[in-house]
Amino acid sequence: MRFKTLNFYTFEAAFKNSIKTPKTEMYTRKALIIEMVDQEGRSYFGECNAFETDWYDKETITSVHNALKSWFDEEVLGKDIDDFNAAQTILDKLSMQPAARSTAAMALYQAFYNLESFSVEYGATASGLSDKQFEVLQKTEPKRVKLKWSDNVVDDLKKLQQLQSSPLLALDANESLNQDDIPNLQEIKKRFDILYIEEPFRDLNDLNDVEKETIPSIALDEKALDIDSILRYIENYNVNTVILKPFRLGGIDRILEAIIILHQEDIKVVIGGMYEYGLSRYFTAYLSRLGDYPGDITPYGYYFAEEFTEENGILNKGRIEFAPPVINKNQLKRY
Repeated sequence: MRFKTLNFYTFEAAFKNSIKTPKTEMYTRKALIIEMVDQEGRSYFGECNAFETDWYDKETITSVHNALKSWFDEEVLGKDIDDFNAAQTILDKLSMQPAARSTAAMALYQAFYNLESFSVEYGATASGLSDKQFEVLQKTEPKRVKLKWSDNVVDDLKKLQQLQSSPLLALDANESLNQDDIPNLQEIKKRFDILYIEEPFRDLNDLNDVEKETIPSIALDEKALDIDSILRYIENYNVNTVILKPFRLGGIDRILEAIIILHQEDIKVVIGGMYEYGLSRYFTAYLSRLGDYPGDITPYGYYFAEEFTEENGILNKGRIEFAPPVINKNQLKRY
């Protein structure tokens, strides 16, 4: 297989409800989309999970665009790629830019593998538990709800306990806590059944003097950058769950390798997303089938009123049903 063209697009839609996290507040989600076109005219798309600025990670839409443009011109254009193993060797040229590698891997994976239909359990993320969002959770009945940390976290947890579906509960602090918050964590541990808390502290040494049984178990997220660093954290801290995000580790193939290694270490795995549109959401769900808890998978229309993929990821009796994604190029804007 040879590729002749790499096209770049963007898509931007408003969130139905603004997203509030400890680090930012978002009203829209702009995403970079790539289209790799082979010499037969077939197109393969990838969705980038980076943001416009570096508020979340050092890679941005601009840096990913620049990295992929140079990579395609130097490593891909006009060259034979016989299978996905060969594609991985070429993708590894992007190892220092995992969000860019993940975007390209998403497109290349489709070139060499047939996508399938499947379903996964629904795992929702709640950012600021408004009455409207609570009503959505009540109606959609997720199997797991991940609550973003806020000053109202205890009240929000009590409210989530009222959901008739009795979902598993997790927390996400995005490295925003400090030692002053440890009593709050200990109180939450006593009052609520929490699966894990993602990234409570920027420096996990803040937990050195805390008995691990007195706080919720720790899940890596932002610090889960590669398998070697993940294994070091597991060895040194109270970590029994790892949130694996394709755009952070470098793509679908890197995640599949990491899952095997972590399960050998008896570590629980969750597949994480990042406010994705339908293409990336399909692959997050695809990988989530191998996770131990429901991943960050939301049904079509949960965050956005419009998408650039045809309607997909339909909620049905607590599970989200996916078919291979179909791209509507008319929704995309040339970058």
